[in-house]
Amino acid sequence: MQTSLNQKELYIQYFEELKSRIIQKKLNRATPIHGSIGIAIVMALYVVGLVFLQNMWPIWSVLYFFVLTVELGFISHDILHHQYFRNPKMNERVASVTANLLIWISHSWWTEKHNVGHHTFTNSDIHDTDIRDYDEIFTWNSWKFPIFHRYKRLLFWCVTPLVYPNLIIRSWIHILEQRKYGEMFFSIGYICILPTAFILAFGFFHGILCFIVLTFLVWVHLAFVFMVNHIWMEIIDGKKVREYAWIDLQTRTSRNILGGECIHQIFGWLNKQIEHHLFPRISRYRIRAVSLEVRKFAKEKWLPYHEVSFREAIREIYNTLRTGKTL
Repeated sequence: MQTSLNQKELYIQYFEELKSRIIQKKLNRATPIHGSIGIAIVMALYVVGLVFLQNMWPIWSVLYFFVLTVELGFISHDILHHQYFRNPKMNERVASVTANLLIWISHSWWTEKHNVGHHTFTNSDIHDTDIRDYDEIFTWNSWKFPIFHRYKRLLFWCVTPLVYPNLIIRSWIHILEQRKYGEMFFSIGYICILPTAFILAFGFFHGILCFIVLTFLVWVHLAFVFMVNHIWMEIIDGKKVREYAWIDLQTRTSRNILGGECIHQIFGWLNKQIEHHLFPRISRYRIRAVSLEVRKFAKEKWLPYHEVSFREAIREIYNTLRTGKTL
């Protein structure tokens, strides 16, 4: 649906009104103390895990570092949205450790890809680099494999974790092409920490096996967390995406996942995807209060606000895949 100029002006006014409410309640402030404490706790637990790794059972070590690595993924995402620190240099320094060193993703590449490409042009069939990750992997035009395309609704769930190694490969391409030597140093350091620690603790075979299982679990978790945020929601014509006002674009294309504290922690609070897309710099520590304001405002102004259970989100995604449409 194309938004007319008058509608766009109205939606711009809506967003300014909503933003003023958020600012008035001081929900837009950064959370450097909360963020720093959270980062310090995760980093301390990571070091403790490395020190006592040889005293753990292999299965417990995998689960332990799985939880920490997923949380580091969420922390890196938050940091690169400047949710904790307003100083760009501080964000880059911390992200070099949390992203490059500990989850093997280039922070500069992710910022350009996700913050700019995805958040600015959410669900644009041309510009959104995040949904194109799925499109490049799961569509017939890229795979040129009709059987896969035909059974995508089933095979999708098995192949989805391949999104993450695809990100790692593209991170390294970016680092090498842009000659990001600092990031290269930290990314090489990743190999020297966790894989090496597993090998030293459990021997070569069992150490490699533990690391592979850990990595696969992280891939699956993060892939499914990001997957449910936008698939099935409206796809925007790339030639018309700039005709949409910010609040109109983000509420049309984002989905919230209902649930209690457990769901919030599993999703790193990204289950509040509508609020996150409207205000990417607002910290997860304030997102619950922001969500109450946005939900109330959307009801007042008759704006889209799609919020479903995880089970319902999976059903919607399956139905999308069954239609044969691209993601």
